[in-house]
Amino acid sequence: MSEHVHYDVDEGVATITIDRPEKRNALSYVMYDAIRDGVARAEADPEVRAIVLTGVPGQFSAGTDLSQLEKVETETRPEDRGEHSDGRHWFLWSCTKPVIAAVDGPCAGVAVEFATQADFRIASTRARFSWIFVQRGLIPDQGVGTWVLPQLIGAQWAKRLIFSGEFIDADQARDIGFVLDVVEPDQLPQAARELALAVSSGSPFALRRAKALINEGSSRTRDEHLQAHVVALTECEQSEDHREGVAAFFERRPARFTGR
Repeated sequence: MSEHVHYDVDEGVATITIDRPEKRNALSYVMYDAIRDGVARAEADPEVRAIVLTGVPGQFSAGTDLSQLEKVETETRPEDRGEHSDGRHWFLWSCTKPVIAAVDGPCAGVAVEFATQADFRIASTRARFSWIFVQRGLIPDQGVGTWVLPQLIGAQWAKRLIFSGEFIDADQARDIGFVLDVVEPDQLPQAARELALAVSSGSPFALRRAKALINEGSSRTRDEHLQAHVVALTECEQSEDHREGVAAFFERRPARFTGR
């Protein structure tokens, strides 16, 4: 990890914390890579069931550190920029474990793209969100705001936020369906942790497949979805986790899932 990105695991929850308050948690490329590496580390760890991405108190992230922006030369061709079209920046979205963004303070630019990729967003009362890109002559740089955001809040609200770049507060973000819950700042870590434990208490084997079906559903026809669904359902029915879940029910005890 980097000096400005910390990684911690406690009771199956990996917490990745952005810590650069003097720069409003603006992300350098080193920090960006550290967050991506932290997610990969959590995904590879069988003891980790869920991931929380957050910032130090009062901060989430103002987005990319603009002093580090790399110039795109006029002769650069879109087809030469595979890193922007191969999905590598969607590591939170594609992570097979539940991801929660716990937002306390401003969340803008690439940071709001990260939050949009997460499965859940919890905000403190001092959280604020902005898709500021058009005010910098850009579109949402990971492509998340133009594809995932309309699915979350509808095309009209997505256009309003992306076209204007305006900030909305935590209550408004909850009202339009972007944020799941709003809590007081001192309650945010515990609320995120409780949610992480709740949404990761079931079978990891089944959860991976359910998340993929939901995330990929909007790009499939109904028949394509049902084909993918029956593959996932059959795999689940043949899994050790399914046998354990049924046994736990009849034996009236908590299930001990292994993810297999």
